Amino acid sequence: MLTHQLTKATMLADIDTLPPLVFGEPGEFRELMVALVVTGQKTGSSNLRIAYDLAGDPLPVVGTTYALVDSANTRVAVVEVLEVLEHTAAEATLELARHESPTLENWHTMHHDYWQTLVPAIRQHLGDPDWVLTDTEPVISKVFRVTQAGAV
Repeated sequence: MLTHQLTKATMLADIDTLPPLVFGEPGEFRELMVALVVTGQKTGSSNLRIAYDLAGDPLPVVGTTYALVDSANTRVAVVEVLEVLEHTAAEATLELARHESPTLENWHTMHHDYWQTLVPAIRQHLGDPDWVLTDTEPVISKVFRVTQAGAV
């Protein structure tokens, strides 16, 4: 019993030190994403390369672990990066898209809609008021798996 308690305490300490993996703002969308990740229905994530610069976040690296964060800012699972790919939106494949979406068309629509919300911040970050989102913009996609979930 003591071993189990120490293990659980160690996991809690470990998850608290991991960088966060956050999907959108707190609310319905984030809760949906967390549920999909925890159940294994979402095993990937893609964002514009420039969004990492904008947020001051390092690019993902294979083997890195993150703490999946829900809307209550609770760390609910540990996620390990299995693969990192750099490509453009135009180069996205169905195989890649299926980690996030049922179809390639859905992947394009979902990401384009989200990335459009970043355009004003990207323009300001780049100092380029005429910057336009295109399908040739570099994208970073990561494939991941949950290594610990539930009452971590």
